[in-house]
Amino acid sequence: MLDAICVIDENSEKVFSIFEFKTLPESEIDRLRYTLSCPVCRQKAYFRKASRDGKQACFGSRYHLPDCAEFNPSKRKSEEEKQVAEVENLLLEGDALQIDFSAPISKKRDTESSVTASIKTTPALSTVKQQAEIRVNKQGLKKLLVSLLRGSSLATSDVWVYTSETHKWRAKNLFIHVNDAQPTDNGAPRMYWGTIADADKTLNWLNPAEERTVSIPISKYRQALLSRFDIQEPRDLEGAGFIIFAKCIQSKDKKRKFLQLWSNDVQYFYVSKAQEQE
Repeated sequence: MLDAICVIDENSEKVFSIFEFKTLPESEIDRLRYTLSCPVCRQKAYFRKASRDGKQACFGSRYHLPDCAEFNPSKRKSEEEKQVAEVENLLLEGDALQIDFSAPISKKRDTESSVTASIKTTPALSTVKQQAEIRVNKQGLKKLLVSLLRGSSLATSDVWVYTSETHKWRAKNLFIHVNDAQPTDNGAPRMYWGTIADADKTLNWLNPAEERTVSIPISKYRQALLSRFDIQEPRDLEGAGFIIFAKCIQSKDKKRKFLQLWSNDVQYFYVSKAQEQE
């Protein structure tokens, strides 16, 4: 996108071109980048700085409405639509969904697969319908994230979702948009999802675009995460989509919230870099 809408203050907005926005003072960019939206469909947008390898600064969005003129129906976007449809079909055809956290990460092709499994081989799941054979559809985080970002019914579905052989949730209670992140009464984790505005210079903190009071501390598993997704610099994460199985905790002054990755295990964290969509 060459243009984006910024909220200047409570009473005014301004349409910035990318050429104008990128020349603003760093402090002003950091303030305004959280207010960006598409000038056509008004959905949440992001800003990415120019890179050292020659890529220009740009605006973008992962939330374009299907009929938005800024939405480019490229081959990759068409593949995303297929993935959304696939997840929708799983919700309609299966009795339950199991998250495959161990699905491999592939930069060349989507190696995650849809599997219909019998619960007979999983004793813990067999009690759900008292030895009846249930269709449990298995999906990796990549397709689930695409589905959520593209507005599928997954986030509001009543389908049972298994995060392990013994833990199940209603999808609508498990998948929480980062904008709605709140600590749970018993400290139970949730699958939080959204987009990343930016990372700090040391790549120890990620800041979601949708909610400025929420941060994701990654220092405890920083190297494993950076290596897993080939992240070289903070810019690589600007505008990235993410989904994380984490606990939401609140600071002592209750002014900030933090998403702590479950067991500090990066298999519970998926990042889809913005440049992969360009």
